[in-house]
Amino acid sequence: MYKSLLTLFIIFSFFMTARPVIAQDYIVDYTYLGSYPQLTLSIIFQQTVDYGVDLYKIRYKTSDIHSALDTASGLIVIPQVPPGTQLPVVVYEHGTIDSTTDVPSRLRGGYEAAMAYAAFGFATFAPDFIGLGDSRGFHPWLHAASEASASLDMLFAGYEFLEFDNPADLDPNYLFLSGYSQGGHASMALHKLIDDYWSIIIPVTAATHMSGIYSISGVLRDGIVNNTSGDPGYLANLFLSYNEAYNLYSDIGQVFKEPYVTSIRAFYNHSIPRSELSAELIAGLAAAGETIPNRILQDSILDAIINNPNHPLNLAMQENDTYNWAPASPTRLYYCKADETVPYINAIIADSVMHELGATDVQAIDVNPNLTHVACAYAAIPVSIAFFKSFIGASGTKDVYAKGDELTFFPNPTTEYISVDWSAAIDGFDFRIINTSGITVDRGTTSSSHLSMSKLPGGLYMIVCTAGGHTKMGRVLRQ
Repeated sequence: MYKSLLTLFIIFSFFMTARPVIAQDYIVDYTYLGSYPQLTLSIIFQQTVDYGVDLYKIRYKTSDIHSALDTASGLIVIPQVPPGTQLPVVVYEHGTIDSTTDVPSRLRGGYEAAMAYAAFGFATFAPDFIGLGDSRGFHPWLHAASEASASLDMLFAGYEFLEFDNPADLDPNYLFLSGYSQGGHASMALHKLIDDYWSIIIPVTAATHMSGIYSISGVLRDGIVNNTSGDPGYLANLFLSYNEAYNLYSDIGQVFKEPYVTSIRAFYNHSIPRSELSAELIAGLAAAGETIPNRILQDSILDAIINNPNHPLNLAMQENDTYNWAPASPTRLYYCKADETVPYINAIIADSVMHELGATDVQAIDVNPNLTHVACAYAAIPVSIAFFKSFIGASGTKDVYAKGDELTFFPNPTTEYISVDWSAAIDGFDFRIINTSGITVDRGTTSSSHLSMSKLPGGLYMIVCTAGGHTKMGRVLRQ
């Protein structure tokens, strides 16, 4: 069905881009990594999910930052649906990671978020990015063009995988984009690339860019100048990345002071992870009686950033802003006001500018004003999934496995007994009670719709009930 669509990709790519990757076979190879059953995922995510999932590492053709042919890697997560089921697609972009191996395809660095989307019925593609995973070279952090191109090629490889190598099928009506932190910057860059050049062939249904660093030349630069960006490792990472892309200087020592150059060079050479870089830079600043992150910069560089708007570093930051455009599809900018890592003003600025440029369905939404950066991800991703599910009609995966009415418990919370409100369980059911550590703390069979929790300590439990040949599950809070 989609060979003609892939052919259009090739033709359109030839005329609209200069990328060397124009072959139909984007996939280099793929490896089955394993599966997670529906019950296990329900325990992991502490809510009932719709499907188990299968995970695959994929390697695919793309361009590196210098337009040379490269092999990149990523993770594909497929819901366990009946053969032939048409699946909507989510491209999920991971946040900043610690090292080249801390990536989704190695089942690290954001792979759980990709599983979450798939567990609710979306074929999910999570690129590792250039310079990470199996891709060579240094990762150009917050470089919009390479984030977008690697993600677009991952999307094409994922389409190819669904067409030729998986029993599930592609639903051409639904393409969703999402990402968190650095991934919010990357998903915004991919969104703009598709809107600018590919929307006739692969229009974006909706997007959720979450806690992203959209304003590099404004918010992030101000943090560098005014020392509100607390981690000097991020500052070093940014300038190393933009030098990789724009060849701004010939030696690290032209930008950074000693004794910080040694650690920064070790990070660039992949000898130490980013967390160790940050620790060494902070220790070096403390030894010098400093607490200000920008003190790692040469004075001349800091002065140029402050006073010369046309300095190559300032121009590089401007080029990687990702909010100066108007999305055509419904777009949500999720954030948490208490985020200490990515200032929420990024979302406010993006929302304002996009509306000024003519966007009609963009909203910046504070998911929870009290959550910090890491905690915000756990709140924002379920909201993103619910938003995407609101677009799926009866032709999608919705209701593929629906069997009877939903399982609910009352009272909930409870202090002793619960009743199961499920027609199949009126005359009894088999049950398992599982705590938040995944341990089965009780199991058995009842002869009525009532169940005692009086012997269990207070806490949150997943209860799995089987009756009438069907299994349902839900959460109960024991007080």
